[in-house]
Amino acid sequence: MKDLSNNAVITKAKSIYGHFLKAEDYERLVKMRSLPDLVGFLKKSVNYQEILYSVQEASIHRGQLELLIRKNAFEQILRLVKMVHSKDIEFYLLNLVQRETELILSTIRTIISMEFEDNIGKLPIFFEVHTKIDVYKMLKVQTYDDLLEAIKNSPYYQILRPYRTDDPKMIRYLDIEHKLEVYYYEEAFRRIEKHYSGALKRDIEGIFQTKIELSNITKIYRLKKFYQATPQTIKDVLIKDHLRISERKWDEMINLTNPDQIVKYLSSSEYSKFVNEKDYVYIEYFAGKIRYDLARKYIYFASEVPKVFMAFVTLSQMEIENITNIIEGIRYQVDEAEIKTMLIY
Repeated sequence: MKDLSNNAVITKAKSIYGHFLKAEDYERLVKMRSLPDLVGFLKKSVNYQEILYSVQEASIHRGQLELLIRKNAFEQILRLVKMVHSKDIEFYLLNLVQRETELILSTIRTIISMEFEDNIGKLPIFFEVHTKIDVYKMLKVQTYDDLLEAIKNSPYYQILRPYRTDDPKMIRYLDIEHKLEVYYYEEAFRRIEKHYSGALKRDIEGIFQTKIELSNITKIYRLKKFYQATPQTIKDVLIKDHLRISERKWDEMINLTNPDQIVKYLSSSEYSKFVNEKDYVYIEYFAGKIRYDLARKYIYFASEVPKVFMAFVTLSQMEIENITNIIEGIRYQVDEAEIKTMLIY
């Protein structure tokens, strides 16, 4: 019975993925110059026609559209989780932990910027029943104390409490982001250790190790290039556990004088097979393309539910990022060619 149920999860995940946007869809979307045109196109897509059915193209705000796209993805993932009938169910709920940390960080950015109205339409009220965070209180957050009140019944309270401050400009965002990342990965590896063994355990750990390493590489690049951060500042915000790249190589990357050399430096690492000239232009493209290619491989060829599920979640997140980048491109009338450099498909 369990095997049949798990096979159903794989079949369903592949079926939903089959309705994701294709290359030809993106080719059309990047040419669009208005939000109503984008919404009209998505309403005809199998993946979005239900969630956007009652939406009026001419009146929807970009924040509302992004929220609906995220809600659609969350409900698809939740549908898959509900189909799982095995003892490792808590592994699949890691996606909720990720969404909770994203919500907290988004709210903190809003406190710092004080752009409260712009954030309201983006808060995911739709997963309120699945979290110990008081999402409705999050809607009203304007200070750090308000945030602590909203998360007081969750594990995040103890993580964020030491960083309390009355001055939004004194919020240590990078430190908080780091602590939340550490918590997420600790939970991930704890759940993997508890429920899996052998080759499956190694493969799932490998997915998370890749995610950590690519995130670290992106941080090094951005902190060096845009903030001229010191080596010690960079080290303090990197995830240091569960890495395959040696500490010596991390130090060498951190100490490179020119941040643009970081991706080329990776030609001597296990990521060398992914490096090409296009990747040198855009560090997020480099990291995202690796994750995308690995996820595509797993969703097509893996036969174990956790690997297919993780692949589906990754591909779903990347489609959201693609659509969000297109929405922003339309908002700021970015050139079609430049928008395409931000899309991964």
